[in-house]
Amino acid sequence: MNSVDFLLDYPLFTLANYGLAVVAWTCIGRFILGGFLGPDSPHYILRFFRRLTDWAVRIVRVITPSYVPDGILPLIAFVWLFVLRVVIGAMLLAYGLAPRLGPAAAAAGGGG
Repeated sequence: MNSVDFLLDYPLFTLANYGLAVVAWTCIGRFILGGFLGPDSPHYILRFFRRLTDWAVRIVRVITPSYVPDGILPLIAFVWLFVLRVVIGAMLLAYGLAPRLGPAAAAAGGGG
């Protein structure tokens, strides 16, 4: 039986997937905390969230119509980051640089 170590055998997939996931979920945290504390709060956690996600929110501001309020941009960034994770994952899978789960699922009894 072959054992697959996802972290070491597929480093590009791991870095891309987990890196984008961290930024995406931090966008959700930024949106929620911004609702409670205000968008320009000096609270240290919100400052960290802004620092980590500003690049994604800036890109989303460029491609989003100007009538969308700035407070909603972290949610839109979350959606785009999720889409980017799926696209990158599919591309890496197509090139054999991402783990395949088919044989493991069949061995676990999911094959019918």
